[in-house]
Amino acid sequence: MNVRLLSKHFPQLAELSEKEQAAILQQAHERAYAPERKLTHWRGNIISLVWICAVSLFIALVAGPALGLGRPVTGGIIMVVVLPIFMVLRHRQYVAKLRPEVDTIVERSRDQN
Repeated sequence: MNVRLLSKHFPQLAELSEKEQAAILQQAHERAYAPERKLTHWRGNIISLVWICAVSLFIALVAGPALGLGRPVTGGIIMVVVLPIFMVLRHRQYVAKLRPEVDTIVERSRDQN
C-alpha cells in the first residue's frame, strides 16, 4: 500500500507521521475488507466485470463499426479510454470504502487522547 499516494485522499491524516498514517490506512483496509464483507465485495467485482465487458463489447461490436473505425483503432480506444476510466472508478470506490473506516479510527484515537 502506497501511503503517500493514498494519504492525499484523507486530509485528516496530514498532521500524523507517515508510520501512523500507514498504520491507520492498514487498519482501515482490514476493517473495510473484513471476511464478513466478502460477498459484498464479490458482488461489486462481478458487477464491475460485467460493466467493463459490456462497454468494451458495445464499442467493439456496435460503436466501432458504426463509426467506420478499424479493429486496431477500436481496440486502441478500449485500451486508452475505457480501461483507464475503469481503473480510476475502481480506485475511487476503494477510497470511498476506506473513508468511513479511516474517519472512525481517527475519531476514536482523538477521543482516547
